[in-house]
Amino acid sequence: MATENDKVILVCECNSTEHQIVIYYSDDEGEPTSYLHIHLNKKPFVWRLYYGIRYIFGRQCNYGAFDEFIFNTDDVEKLQELVDYLKKDK
Repeated sequence: MATENDKVILVCECNSTEHQIVIYYSDDEGEPTSYLHIHLNKKPFVWRLYYGIRYIFGRQCNYGAFDEFIFNTDDVEKLQELVDYLKKDK
């Protein structure tokens, strides 16, 4: 069972370490809390500059900027632990 200050790292099914989620367990004000840190892919400088200029002038993709993460079936227990941790006071 996860406890406060535990960290769990999930790596995408594609095995790219650029696609990872770090689950951090905390106990904020006596309530179980979890933070998910999601690594974002690096893009070439020119692409980021172009995207940044568009952002400054209010232009964004209607669907947002995102990448993907494919959960590995080996991570089912880790995800269940997260659910159990968040439900422990309910």
